[in-house]
Amino acid sequence: MKNNNSEKKVILEIDNLKKYFINGNHVNKAVDGVSFKVHEGEVVGLIGESGSGKTTIGRSLLRLYDEYNGFVRLDKKIISGKKISNKRNKFLRRNVQMIFQDPHASLNGQKTIFSTLKEPLVVNKIMKENISDLFSDWKDVKSNFKYTFRIKTKTLEIENLGLFNKLAENFVKEWTKNFEEIQFNSSLNLEDNFNLYYAFLEEKQIMESDIIDKMYSNTTKLIEYYKEKQKEFRSNILTEDEILVNNLKKQHKDALLGSKLSKKQVKQHYELIDKKAELDDFETKLHDFKLINKNTFKNYIQEFKHEIKLIKNNRLSTTDLDFYAYNLKRELLDKHTIKYIKDVQYSLRYLTFNQIKEFIQELKLYTMNFYTEFLSFDYQPKLKQKINKVIDSDFKFDCKKFVATSKENEDDIKKDQKRVIDTIAHLEKELKKQQKPFVCEHQLAKIEQELSKALIWQREELDKFVEHNKAYVATLDEEIVKINKIYYDLRDEIKQLTHKFDKKHTEFIEFIKHQASLDKTKIKFWINKYNTIVQNKFETQKSFNIEYKYLLKDIGNIDLLLGNNKSIINRMFNNKAKTFDKIYSHFLMLPVTKLRIQGLLYKTIIYKTLEDVGLLKQFAYRYPHEFSGGQRQRIVIARALITNPKIIVADEPIASLDISIQAQVVNLLKDLCKTKNIGLIFIAHDLSMIEYVADRVQIMHLGKIVESGDTEAIYKNPVHPYTINLFKAIPKISNANEKFENISFELNYLSEQKFPFIPKEYKVEEDHYVYGTEEQVYKWVSEQENPEQFNIESVTEISLEEVESSKKKNKK
Repeated sequence: MKNNNSEKKVILEIDNLKKYFINGNHVNKAVDGVSFKVHEGEVVGLIGESGSGKTTIGRSLLRLYDEYNGFVRLDKKIISGKKISNKRNKFLRRNVQMIFQDPHASLNGQKTIFSTLKEPLVVNKIMKENISDLFSDWKDVKSNFKYTFRIKTKTLEIENLGLFNKLAENFVKEWTKNFEEIQFNSSLNLEDNFNLYYAFLEEKQIMESDIIDKMYSNTTKLIEYYKEKQKEFRSNILTEDEILVNNLKKQHKDALLGSKLSKKQVKQHYELIDKKAELDDFETKLHDFKLINKNTFKNYIQEFKHEIKLIKNNRLSTTDLDFYAYNLKRELLDKHTIKYIKDVQYSLRYLTFNQIKEFIQELKLYTMNFYTEFLSFDYQPKLKQKINKVIDSDFKFDCKKFVATSKENEDDIKKDQKRVIDTIAHLEKELKKQQKPFVCEHQLAKIEQELSKALIWQREELDKFVEHNKAYVATLDEEIVKINKIYYDLRDEIKQLTHKFDKKHTEFIEFIKHQASLDKTKIKFWINKYNTIVQNKFETQKSFNIEYKYLLKDIGNIDLLLGNNKSIINRMFNNKAKTFDKIYSHFLMLPVTKLRIQGLLYKTIIYKTLEDVGLLKQFAYRYPHEFSGGQRQRIVIARALITNPKIIVADEPIASLDISIQAQVVNLLKDLCKTKNIGLIFIAHDLSMIEYVADRVQIMHLGKIVESGDTEAIYKNPVHPYTINLFKAIPKISNANEKFENISFELNYLSEQKFPFIPKEYKVEEDHYVYGTEEQVYKWVSEQENPEQFNIESVTEISLEEVESSKKKNKK
């Protein structure tokens, strides 16, 4: 599956991720030095048997584990570390979502699906942001497009009424005829006789459901229409008179300031506003910068501490004196390295993440050279004292370059900060000075006169627009009256048909009573059965009236948004609102409109998300137990998608599903991530599914990525023995008739990676990497069908283990 994701933006970077679980002397390396990247719209598959560390990676990304080593960057922002800021934590929670294997883990059985999907919108303050943006210029937008909105509203009202009339007309015509022709026949069984007239309720329910669906669609169109006009307003795509009025309003605002301040001071007033905002932003970023610096050092120190625990464990459990000596040297050297980092950390507090990374790399390189030059001696009595003495006397890493860089960064930051603070102080001082206003009363009056003229012109243009569209609006109004009459007539006819249905049902009950073939007990049973069916259907159909009522309320709320509904504020103040000035009216309406539109937007977003995952919006009011396993997993996918995340971690999302719907769920998830540019980490045991869905694949075994790269390259030429054994387990058509063979996973390769044989990552072909010792990788490649196509090269930096390994091999 070749892909061009390398050209896309890297959205997630995982660097040397480690998560160890320590119990006494036993260390479980659940994730051990894992590194990979995820691009926008890319699917990365994690494969491995149970216990390989796949889920631990997913949980670490979401910080479900308190402590882990390594660095995780989301959209170039660090989200790892023992402590991150509240702002960064909110960024993480919003942009990384997880889909668990069992849908019930993400669903509360006591909450409806609507409440479940609403929760992330509230917690992540997504709705708050949407409402703030929608109403930031509400007054101006509804004022500029007042009549346009009215015409659009009338047009959609006609469309809604016409929609009902069209469906209802056919329905009335059909069932008026049907009720006249229905005759109960003893040659038919009771069920067939019942269905002759019961189909009326079934078809009525289908018709009403279609009406509600299409009317909801039109309601959404009105909100989108408002957003479209808001975008036009913000882009200044207006008529000449509207542009002139907006410009003169701005001039008038400046002139009011100019009547109190000089021209220079007016400019300084606006500059002061910008500078204060800049300072606030600067201080927020500086706090975040310092926290990242602190966390980065803490992370590296914690990494060294974990390494020390492992090294100590290796030292105390070996009988090889050389290996014991090697581990003791490393342990003491790492302890000294930690002490050194702590000593210089304050001096390096202004280093960036990449600069700290460079500092640690140089420190590790120096440590390795120091080991080679000063600690190459063999095991001897009083070894610990000698090692400490050598380290204390000869360990002299020079970090002056990084201290100087930190100082430069600090100076630059303080200089920028001082510049902004000094500018604010200077501007505030200048604004306090008494200077001659640059706008005199005559000029202000002139601008007000020009504004009045522009407003008159705008009013004239508006009147022309209204006059031009008067005939059209009148036609719309006439059409609404005409269609409304048809609408109410049809409603009455449907009521009459419902009465006819009641009569037919009564006739049918009488028909049952006169069936000679039935005894009294059976007659009573059938009467009760059919009465219950009809009663239940009538109860179900009551939901249409309720839903229709709520739909009309939603349309009324949209009218508020568009500035068309005057009745609500009149009711609020007993018709005294007319006496209020327009500006007061606006401020009274704003909170009411915000509250009502917020409820409507929740519905719109939740219904749209459910439709995106192939579910009906009516499902929003059901509970989790009312759904099948596949539907529940779709709801979980909807919950993950509703925050518009950058990354989704899918932890075996299809493992608990029936095989018949696994492909549907996988296709849905894959298509949505590609469409919305979301990076997907797909964890699974199903190798054939990973081959189908993933762009890149990471094969995991015992916490390590043993083979990684392009999916097509790895599935075509697996190199690592663990990968080859995994792939042997994939069912194929070619071996469908063969007896199932239990695949024994060959682990001998692990014994070949013990000290002094050190494994590392090698690139064997383009976008194809294998983890093993040099001897192993060359051996595995030579066993391939076409070994000449491979070109082996190391991609990992040399380590202390390799230095000691080389020394021991030379000894032999």
